[in-house]
Amino acid sequence: MKTSMKPFISKAGKGLAKILLIGSVLAPLPVPTGYAAVQQQLKIGDSYGGGKIAYIFNRGERGFVEGETHGIVSAKRDLGVSDTWSKAIARCKAYQANGYRNWHLPSKDELDKLYANRRSIGGFKEHHYYWSSTESDSNDAWDQSFRDGSRNLAYKLDADYIRPVRTF
Repeated sequence: MKTSMKPFISKAGKGLAKILLIGSVLAPLPVPTGYAAVQQQLKIGDSYGGGKIAYIFNRGERGFVEGETHGIVSAKRDLGVSDTWSKAIARCKAYQANGYRNWHLPSKDELDKLYANRRSIGGFKEHHYYWSSTESDSNDAWDQSFRDGSRNLAYKLDADYIRPVRTF
C-alpha cells in the first residue's frame, strides 16, 4: 500500500489521523500528528499484512465494519503438504510473516474464497487438495480441490496442502 504524507491544519492537531477517505475500500493507518494519509484503494491480490489480500468483506457479512476495510489475507505461499489435519492446524498457528502471528488454517468458507480468487492471490497447486479447519466429526475434516473447487470430506490422517490465512 502506497502512502504519501501531506501537511494539514486541524483544530484537533494532536493524535493520529485515522483515515482520509479517498475511495470506497480503505484500511486504517495511524499517521504522525499534523499529517493525513493519502491512501491507495486496496484490492484482492495486493500485498498487505504479511501476505496477499484474498478477500474483502462486504456489507452484511461477518467482519464488515462500515467505513473500514476488513477481510482475509492469505500467506504468499503454501506451507507444503501436511501428513495429517492436526499437523496442518499446528503449522498454520505457528506461522509468522512480517511480524504477524495470528495465522490459522482457513475454514471451509474462507478456503472457498481463496479458491475463487486463486489467480489474483497466486502460488496455489491447481491439481491438489487443500485442508480447511472445518471438521465434520472426530475422523473427518473438509478439504477443497483447487482443480475444480469441489469440497470433500477427508480422513484427518490424509495429506493435503496448507495455506495459512489471517483476518485484518
